[in-house]
Amino acid sequence: MAVTLAVLAVISGVVVYAVNMVNKVEDNLKPEENATSLVEEIQTLEEYKGDVVNILVCGIDYEEGRAYSSDGSNDGMTDMILYCQFDIKGGALRMLQIPRNSLVATQNRKITLSNGKTYAATNYQINSVALSNGGDIAALAEVIYDQYKLPIDYYVTIDMQALVEMVDNFGGIEVYIPHDMSFAGSVLKQGYRNLDGASAEFFVRCRHGEGYANSDIDRLNMQRYFYAGLFKRVRSMGVTDVIAQLPLIFNNYIHTDMDLTTIAKMLVSFTRIDSGNIMLAQTPVFMGVPNVGKTSSFDGYSCVVPDAGSIAELLNTYFRNYTGPVSAEEMNLVTNNWPHGTASTSANVQFVGQLDKESDDAILSGDTDVAGATTTDGQAAGQ
Repeated sequence: MAVTLAVLAVISGVVVYAVNMVNKVEDNLKPEENATSLVEEIQTLEEYKGDVVNILVCGIDYEEGRAYSSDGSNDGMTDMILYCQFDIKGGALRMLQIPRNSLVATQNRKITLSNGKTYAATNYQINSVALSNGGDIAALAEVIYDQYKLPIDYYVTIDMQALVEMVDNFGGIEVYIPHDMSFAGSVLKQGYRNLDGASAEFFVRCRHGEGYANSDIDRLNMQRYFYAGLFKRVRSMGVTDVIAQLPLIFNNYIHTDMDLTTIAKMLVSFTRIDSGNIMLAQTPVFMGVPNVGKTSSFDGYSCVVPDAGSIAELLNTYFRNYTGPVSAEEMNLVTNNWPHGTASTSANVQFVGQLDKESDDAILSGDTDVAGATTTDGQAAGQ
């Protein structure tokens, strides 16, 4: 009898804890009443729902001292744009990095969609679309759907300034650093390092110094190593531990139109995907006019110009399993009337399994450091 009562007490305690945790998570993850909604026209076709889910993930930069708005304030530029395709049926995750200064507007700073709708882009670049249209992430989603012909079911926005606290909440993230990094007093050494929040911010945002000949493009390549480390940590924690972290993170730093059930399904699906089936790529772009600079300049702004032919080939090969191929001519990319060079960047298709092997090799060679970095206050972003 005593043993039975003890077991029942333990079970009851676990149930009460689980219910409380779920309620806490659900309260913090409920979409806001006035949350942005994506129009049905840009979502996955009905016959493929359940097989594939397409999510737009954006990092919003609210860093102090950056005057993005007309009144001199910083209302948030879209610093990171990541298109994530969860192929649930095929057991794969495919991610597409879109450079933040990709050209999206014509020379009147207007984006005209195929359906006749227009949106503004005050700097001609994709990172200003949401901010230029009242902070509406749905505007950015519609532009990406129209220009790249990629369906989007949900969105997630992340406050980039929250990265420090988020990483610290995980107890740091182990990341392989492919080369030494140094800028404005912040230093990272090549090897397998345990990064705290400040060091992680420096790692993912630095775009200056040795190894950054192409600035933002090289930064995208470096960010992949952070994704690999983060994925490894999440997969090692288990669903319950990850869910326990969600209330703090989502309540303060992350906004999404996904409900708790959808988030849980995505999380479970992710933990089941082998790292060899998690792919990363980036849209190829023309960097600029030869002998003029890395990026093309017009009206005081610098843009990279989408390479429509290479982008079509990339998307048809990896991202259109459920929709069929789309030609460069069928996309609505803005590539004309803007000066640019003739050689474009690589799509640089990689799989997380490859990145994990680099980490494993560093561990086996003893090239590890539990501290691994020093940062200077206010300089971690690498400008």
